[in-house]
Amino acid sequence: MKESINNLLLSVRSLFWLKTQDMPQITLDTTLAELYKQGRPSGSKGQLALLSCGVSSEVDPTTKLTRNTKYLYQDSTFNTTPVDVSSTKRQEIQRSVAVKHLSLLTQPDAFAAGNMPVVSLDPDPDSSDEATCHSKKEAEKTVSSLVTAQRPTLLCFANLDQISMEANKIDTLATKLVPDGLEGFPLTVDLDTLYFLNSKAALSRPFKYPKTTLIELEDYSATPESCCSICSTSPSRLFIPPECTGTRGPWLKDRIGRMMSQLSSQRYPFVLKNQQSFGGGGTFVVNSEEELLELQHSLSTRMLPKLLSQVNPSNAHLKPATLTVSELVVDPIGNWCLMFFVTRTGDCIYLAAAQQIVDSAKAWMGSTICYTAQDSLKERFTPIMQQIGAWLAGYGYYGPCGADILETAPQHSDSCGAPDLNIVDLNVRTASSLASGLLKGHFSERRGLHEASTFGFAVRMTRDAFIRHFESRFREGRMVIISWHEDRASGDSLGKLVVAAETRAALAEEVAKVKEITCEILI
Repeated sequence: MKESINNLLLSVRSLFWLKTQDMPQITLDTTLAELYKQGRPSGSKGQLALLSCGVSSEVDPTTKLTRNTKYLYQDSTFNTTPVDVSSTKRQEIQRSVAVKHLSLLTQPDAFAAGNMPVVSLDPDPDSSDEATCHSKKEAEKTVSSLVTAQRPTLLCFANLDQISMEANKIDTLATKLVPDGLEGFPLTVDLDTLYFLNSKAALSRPFKYPKTTLIELEDYSATPESCCSICSTSPSRLFIPPECTGTRGPWLKDRIGRMMSQLSSQRYPFVLKNQQSFGGGGTFVVNSEEELLELQHSLSTRMLPKLLSQVNPSNAHLKPATLTVSELVVDPIGNWCLMFFVTRTGDCIYLAAAQQIVDSAKAWMGSTICYTAQDSLKERFTPIMQQIGAWLAGYGYYGPCGADILETAPQHSDSCGAPDLNIVDLNVRTASSLASGLLKGHFSERRGLHEASTFGFAVRMTRDAFIRHFESRFREGRMVIISWHEDRASGDSLGKLVVAAETRAALAEEVAKVKEITCEILI
């Protein structure tokens, strides 16, 4: 009780401090709520709510939320965690996944949602309920910078089973990813279809995409119960026990060997991608034999033993273990994230295009956007946007979409000088840079801030201390927090920020000032 009262007082003091600093209220150019009203099927009625949460196939994110075992995702945690990790380390991973997947990842979607319910899951359900949920309070602070008419109704539950549709007058859910526990809920798009549309194998079919080879798993192993006593009594179903004395162990070794043999026959340089990932996890660039051997070792000892072990009759039709190998797009002159909304009829509403910032492992680390260039970018990307929209609508999808596009110089004499646009990834969900695309009016039109950057970070201070440190910039509307999670014990925080300035050079200086007191992280 005492802790609850202290948390309430802290929240009140935080909001009071913000008000006394005369912080500007933000009006977004549009919101997901408004876009869904335009894009839903004709005659649709009832309340639509957004479910925003990450998904893990590596660990149970919380004691109340189990990992995905049907719709398998290969994020960076899944790809890099050894099968024999210690229980202490696994607990650390679980906490990190809970905070990033259930708090930090969800808040930018809530920020862009507008006047609609946004459902999230509690990363710490054992120490709170909906009334005292720390991550919900963090989200409330984040969206409090918006004008009242554009703030979502935030709902927080311990797990998917507890989502009370009727009590909250929700008729349909639009989900960012595909949690196993959503089966049976009324959805804008069925789970198998959404999972397929986000798969790398699907992407290689209808669009201009680098030449691609699919390395597929042709079958699946026997069940643990029918294998041997070691498999049937193993407390973990994450991987086939190395001590297996039945058929599953030899099957796993053989299938990994076959996939690695196919990988060895590929020509350098190439890009390997997992079937399903997000946040840049599961993308590997191979330029040499040395890099190939290093990748093969990582795949065969970490990711593939877990991934192949979890393919079974319930998910084999989804081909979750497929690896895609594509030619490397050489010398790109632009790395774009095209953001738009697809209506049920296949029409597309252009939102923005931003230049992406990726690390050496091709993981998304942030983006920059030029607001004065958006009209010309819209003209450039409209044909490819319409192509994507028509394809998605053919599967019944409507909602937000982000396309990762590598732009290269013209390769053919008949191209009339037009650049080549190569779709290298399709995120059939809200894009990581979406918030910056909706802030053109706030930054550029009303304040003359024509350049902006979005990025995540870790910082050894609270939200309030961070705002005080950059007080003048927040008061002038130059900085916008779109996600924040504060550790209540240490006061350390993880955050995601949009920073704006008048010119590209000035923006670089502003970003550098933030990075002086923070550490860059992958969210």
